[in-house]
Amino acid sequence: MSRGGGSGLTVGMNCRVLAKPTRTGVGRYTGRLLESLAARAERDAATYTLFGVGPDDPDCEFDRGGFDAVRDAGEPAWAHSGVRAHLWEQFELPRLCPRYDLDVLHTPAGNPPVLGSVPLVTTIHDISPVVHPEWFATGYATLYRAVTPLAVRRSAAVITVSEFSASELADVYPSAAGKIRAVHNGVTPPPPGTPPAGVSPSAEFLLFVGSVNPRKNVEGLLTAYRRYRESADRPAKLLLAGAENDVFATPKMPSVDGAHALGYVDDAELGWLYRNARALVFPSKYEGFGLPILEAMSVGTPVVTSDRGAMAEVAGDAACLVDADDPGAIAAGMERVDADPEYRETLARAGRERAEEFTWERTAERTAAVYRDVADGG
Repeated sequence: MSRGGGSGLTVGMNCRVLAKPTRTGVGRYTGRLLESLAARAERDAATYTLFGVGPDDPDCEFDRGGFDAVRDAGEPAWAHSGVRAHLWEQFELPRLCPRYDLDVLHTPAGNPPVLGSVPLVTTIHDISPVVHPEWFATGYATLYRAVTPLAVRRSAAVITVSEFSASELADVYPSAAGKIRAVHNGVTPPPPGTPPAGVSPSAEFLLFVGSVNPRKNVEGLLTAYRRYRESADRPAKLLLAGAENDVFATPKMPSVDGAHALGYVDDAELGWLYRNARALVFPSKYEGFGLPILEAMSVGTPVVTSDRGAMAEVAGDAACLVDADDPGAIAAGMERVDADPEYRETLARAGRERAEEFTWERTAERTAAVYRDVADGG
């Protein structure tokens, strides 16, 4: 039963992250989830009200056209990142919600308003600033460690994107174990696209995708690449696609022949990189999910990734799994995938099959079930 007394479900979506000028993993998650929720809204008897984006925001990740079940509250956030964004989230958003008779308010980016009376669903993708504060700028880690327990306590349900993250959340916040729901992300195959500036269409390269930060293990990757380059007969280049982020501590970035940092790339460029790489090399030390693994697999690009946590959970048996703490093991994985066409084809085939198991339709179905459970008092 909805708060308004009918059987329909009215969900507010905190969409502040949708309109950041540069695309982020959380922004992609929010946009893809919304598209899939809107597509099945009639089946779920649900409507969605968007907060934090303007109706004509040019940077919005989500195309609202054609979805009758989606409406704009017309209440853009004061900013899409930084202190003003968080102030809007904590004070203005809870002030706005009572006008819309919401059954549930979903914050897909882990920072829900702790004030207000609307039942909250919060997606916490991971708690790396809590368990590994050394990877982050001190101010950000301190704020996150203070806010996250409040978010967990205030939320009626906490969605997280892997069994690994669900287990870690329950270990750190045992009193919340009963409200945690693991709902895997889906994957959308990246577009064919065009090569980034300075990259030849005929280039032979290995690819890393991710922001430059300590948990991504870029320093270990470059050490491994140097070893691979010394032993391979015809070493491929290593292209690193991803922007720096000031919430992270700055890792050391040694200069290595053959390795090139591209910085931020747009969706079309990223799609081209995925589709043309000999392999994705993603030896991260920690992820809540690891979406680049599935994005590469979905277009038949072999993957070398870590044998731990969410990376192993997402990759299953469809990737070359290596010890992220051992540059020699990473280098061996790179060389095997690069030099063995039969193994590369085996991984490509297995990867496509694995990626097909992760659909946004399934993510939306399970997320809508969480909304309904919360609205019904479950």
